[in-house]
Amino acid sequence: MELIKRCFIVIFLISVLIIFVDNVTAAPTHSNVPATDLCGWTGSGGGGRGVRPVYLRCSRGTVLWRYPRGALRVVLSGGSDNKSFRGCIKVSGPARVYLEGKGTLRLIYAQSDGKHESLHRCFHSKGQIAALYVEADEQNNGHNTVKLRYDLDFESFDNNGKLIRQDEENECRPCTKEELAETYCQSDLVARGTVSAVERRPDINSAELVLRVTSTLKRVEEIEDNEIDSGDLRLQKEIRIRVPTACDARHGQGEFVIMAKKKLGDLTLTCAPRLETWAEAVRELQSAPCLLRS
Repeated sequence: MELIKRCFIVIFLISVLIIFVDNVTAAPTHSNVPATDLCGWTGSGGGGRGVRPVYLRCSRGTVLWRYPRGALRVVLSGGSDNKSFRGCIKVSGPARVYLEGKGTLRLIYAQSDGKHESLHRCFHSKGQIAALYVEADEQNNGHNTVKLRYDLDFESFDNNGKLIRQDEENECRPCTKEELAETYCQSDLVARGTVSAVERRPDINSAELVLRVTSTLKRVEEIEDNEIDSGDLRLQKEIRIRVPTACDARHGQGEFVIMAKKKLGDLTLTCAPRLETWAEAVRELQSAPCLLRS
C-alpha cells in the first residue's frame, strides 16, 4: 500500500510538470511573434542580429525601444482608407533609421549625423505604406532607449484628379475663408495674439513665431503621453509655433488668429489670418464643421 501511494504521488508530480512545461512552451516568445498595434509600440532588447517586425496603422504615434539590439522593421500604413501619405519622424537615441525603397535603404536619421534632435525628417510613402528600418547602434551596449515619433499627412487630389503634394510650399499659401473654418475645427490650438518676434532656426529647417497670447479660442487636450512638450498652453502668455523656412515668415503688426496643430510634439502653423479677416469670415460663413469663435 505504501508503495502504491508513493507511485501515485510520483505520477501526479510528473503530470503537473508536463502541464507546466507545455504551457511555457506554448507561450509566444518575444522574438518570433510580429508586434502589431494600432498607434504605438513599446518593447525592449531584440533578437540579436535579427529583425523584429512592427506594424502601425495610425496617423501618429510612438515607438519606444528600450535596451535596443538588432533591428526593427516599422511598417506605417494609412489604415483602412489606403491613402498615400507624407510622413515625418522625430528620433532620439542610439540608432540609425532608414527608409526602405525598392531594393534600397535611404538613411534619414543617425545619432551621429550632426543634425538637431528636434529636426523633423520627412518622406513620401510608396503607395499606401512606408517601411522604416530601425537599426540599433552596436556601440551603445544596450543601455539606452530609442524613441521614434511619427506623424502622417494623408495626400488628397484636386478636382482634376491631380495629386496635391503636402509639401512646405503648399503650407505657405494663405487660407481661403472656407479653409479657415475647416482648419479652425481641426486645429489643436487656436489663439488670438500678437507676433512679438520671428526667430530663424536653420538647425531645424524652420522659423519660430513667438506669439503673445491675448485669448485662447480653442484648445484640444492632448491624450497621447508623448505629445506635450511645451507645458500647459492655457497658462502660457507666450508660445512658439513652427513655420517652414520656405514660407519666409515675417513680423507683422496687429492682432492675429493663430491656428496650429501638434506635430511630433511641436506646434506647427496651419493658418494665421488677421483678427479682422477672421471675424469677417465668421460673419459671412453660412455653415461650418464646428462652432466658430472670434
